Amino acid sequence: MKRSVSLMGLVIFLSLILTGAVVFATGGTSTVTTKTGTTVGAPQPPGKCCIAGKYNGFHKRIPSKTCPKPDEGKFIMEIFQDKGCGSKIWGTVTDPKDGSKQNFEGKVTARGACCYIEGTMKKVGAAAPVPVEETKFWGTLCKKGAKWSGNGEYVDSKGCKGTWSMTQM
Repeated sequence: MKRSVSLMGLVIFLSLILTGAVVFATGGTSTVTTKTGTTVGAPQPPGKCCIAGKYNGFHKRIPSKTCPKPDEGKFIMEIFQDKGCGSKIWGTVTDPKDGSKQNFEGKVTARGACCYIEGTMKKVGAAAPVPVEETKFWGTLCKKGAKWSGNGEYVDSKGCKGTWSMTQM
């Protein structure tokens, strides 16, 4: 009797170890796509910065000695991201007033419950494909409900500094 109880305990223990290994190896969850095309499963794990999408934004230049003319306005930023919510990001920033576009490249990293982004945006001149102006930006995006929003700062190659804020559409 003792031997069969011990053997049963060993079988249960090994079963739990195997189940734990399978859950760990598969990421712990699975998703299923229903006939209607809706994906159900566990929510995105914490620390994942899946920020790709379109954002409505607003920027404001801070007046200074090197940049006396204040400037502000709206922008639309479209962010693309490496597969699997990788750290590399790129995309375009569009001025809704005139439709002009600037390309950017950068990276995103998890910072607690939020994500830190940084990158460089390049404005290309009409006469030559050489950047006329570069703007470095950085800031934090946090998920509020189903959408990302956040704010940060920027500085351009002329030394003008400013702030920005944006919310996912």
